Amino acid sequence: MFFEQSEIKERLRWLVRLRWLGCVAVFIAVHIVREVFRLDFPMLPVYVILLSVVAYNLYFQNRLKFISKDFLKDAITQIGLDYITLAAAIYFSGGCDSPFLYYYIFHIVITGIILPRIWAFGFAGIAVVLPFIVFGLKHIGILPHFAIFTDMPVFFADIKVISIYGAVFISTLILTAYFVTYLSDKLYKKQEEINRLYLSQSNFIANLAHEIKTPLNAVAGFTALVSDESFSEEDRNKFKAKINEAVEYVNSLLNDIMELSKIETGKIMLSIEPFMIADTIREAADILYLRAKEKNINISVQADDIKSVFCCGDERRVKEIIVNLLDNAVKYTPDNGKIGIDAHRINDHVEITVWDTGKGIPTESIDKIFDAYHRLYEEEKIKGAGLGLSIVKKLVELHRGNIRVESEVGKGSRFIFTMPVKRKVSESGKNCLD
Repeated sequence: MFFEQSEIKERLRWLVRLRWLGCVAVFIAVHIVREVFRLDFPMLPVYVILLSVVAYNLYFQNRLKFISKDFLKDAITQIGLDYITLAAAIYFSGGCDSPFLYYYIFHIVITGIILPRIWAFGFAGIAVVLPFIVFGLKHIGILPHFAIFTDMPVFFADIKVISIYGAVFISTLILTAYFVTYLSDKLYKKQEEINRLYLSQSNFIANLAHEIKTPLNAVAGFTALVSDESFSEEDRNKFKAKINEAVEYVNSLLNDIMELSKIETGKIMLSIEPFMIADTIREAADILYLRAKEKNINISVQADDIKSVFCCGDERRVKEIIVNLLDNAVKYTPDNGKIGIDAHRINDHVEITVWDTGKGIPTESIDKIFDAYHRLYEEEKIKGAGLGLSIVKKLVELHRGNIRVESEVGKGSRFIFTMPVKRKVSESGKNCLD
């Protein structure tokens, strides 16, 4: 079993958060034990171990923000350090007398959650070897003896010993149950997501078949009419125009499918260059001008705030994002409605809002609006297979931006996305620099 890099990254984030909680819990528990049970064990090793965990946890937390691959290597390193840290805790808390021996149980569970099976078994072996190394070095006198139960027999001789061993054992059972149920819950949610996607894809294929079948039927019908000489030349030219329109529509659908496939498989290449974002916005609005005019809709553009701002990205793709959003706005806005684009700079990025006074998006659809196989208003005969917004979202993310939607049924929608502004360009002005 091999995990995707994105899956390992998500689990490492969870492990980092868990480690912070563990540090806080240990710090509090140690002081409570000293006060309640009056145990006089050295605190310096505790602080050294906690500071070590804090240090490497900070390091790996920051790495997760900047690296985009090799998460498996990071996962192995982090878990290895956790096992070594636990071995140190066992040594300073009494070796074979340590109540923390139990904690290797849920460390193995964590390893199984994050790493492939072969590594889980490998670390299970390490969990056996490390304590025996500690016990052996103490036994032959290389390591001095530390104990939290000074001058006390180890097992069941004192209520303090029983209480602490019992607390550790109970916490081990609780934590193990938590990790197992966490994994079970993740698997259940993943299965639900797979089922949802399967159903969505099935619906999408059915819709796509309908979307393609309709224009193909039109092509077949109008082709027969074109060859019918009982119609005038003017009528036959209209039929030819309808055939061309149907063919262009099918071609557009296929292009959307191919583009989405390229994006999802990482095969799309961006041509990153500096460009004036305000000009791109106006050019996109011009493309939709005639279609909007047919519905007596005026597209307003407010981009004065960014008229001299350069963004770095693939200008053709950014224009495609805006055209897609405007195209949806025209589709779902009734005659005499309003559509607009507002853009302004916020720190190191440009925020672009495409808004309309259309019918809006139902609340239950907002979370699914960018899904590749989700389509609004199935009951209406609006052309399109529902791929546009999914392509938009993925293109925005490829440019290291983000997109969100705000909408109210009956009042319209606002699609807001960001594009990073590069503060430097090369002297030639042709290349973007970090």
